[in-house]
Amino acid sequence: MKRFQKILVVLAALAVALTTVALQPAATTGQTKLTMVFVPSRETDIVLFSGQQLGRMLSVALGVPVEAVVSTSFTAAIEAMCAGRADIGALNPFSYVLAHEKCGVEVAAVSVRLGLPFYRAQISARADANINKIEDLRGKRFAFVDPASTSGYLFPAAMLKKMGYDPDRFFSQTVFAGSHPNVILAIYRGQVDGGSTFEDARTNVQAQFPDVMQKVKVLGYTNPIPNDTWSLSVKLNPALRAKIKDRLLRIAATPDGKEALRNLYSIEGLTDKVELTEAQVKELGIRFDAETRERTFRTAGKVTIPIGDWYFQPIRDAAKYLGLDLTKLAR
Repeated sequence: MKRFQKILVVLAALAVALTTVALQPAATTGQTKLTMVFVPSRETDIVLFSGQQLGRMLSVALGVPVEAVVSTSFTAAIEAMCAGRADIGALNPFSYVLAHEKCGVEVAAVSVRLGLPFYRAQISARADANINKIEDLRGKRFAFVDPASTSGYLFPAAMLKKMGYDPDRFFSQTVFAGSHPNVILAIYRGQVDGGSTFEDARTNVQAQFPDVMQKVKVLGYTNPIPNDTWSLSVKLNPALRAKIKDRLLRIAATPDGKEALRNLYSIEGLTDKVELTEAQVKELGIRFDAETRERTFRTAGKVTIPIGDWYFQPIRDAAKYLGLDLTKLAR
């Protein structure tokens, strides 16, 4: 096993070297080291390994050492960004919004999956538990991911409230499992009756548990959610922030960068602008302010807009609907 792990490390290093040959290092900006933090959306060892690959690619492309770390929780990632312990954050949408409120963290790009800059949350249950609709979860045991998880808490809780159920009283017991795979496994093992995750988190554990698709079934989906972010600390100088964004986008377009992103969080690519149909804008609940509207480009029934904080208004709306005060949460 140790020999196999060494081979993986060597192959990863070679992949990084080949990828970054074509990426010319940026001019130095006085920064001696950068730290990139990843949220524990899935197994920590997988996130760390893929994150370190991206860190090495970015280090070569920038000419600055980049250390990759995995936070112990979603909230810990926010704290790392705001306390100056992390400069770059692969943050889920709710964590980004909280970090933006707390210390002005800026979004540089968002992830793309299935060709889309948004996704959904799903509520699942054990297939043999005689639970066929969300209403059947009343009085049952339920697992959320993390209080700062968008698809693992915020949007499912808001959906329950819109259905007329108090998410704090609807279940007999609620737990925070820490990651999306943990929620699926808790359902699979019968530790809880249902849970909320991103769509479709079952695939993250399918290799180890091939029958998970049969034992854990989907009951329903939330409205669309803006995808996870690649965010930057405003403590970095603007020139360096621009270079980091540029290099991340370029790395994401390379074969090795794509592989690392796919292994990391099932990401197809990164984008610094979104292209949405009018129907998608309505489904997401996006409202354009005057400044954003001036930067939009409309053609063939689609709207193209540079990514920015405006894109995450639906997160704030869901939090407000649940009665959450973001200013207090961000303290």
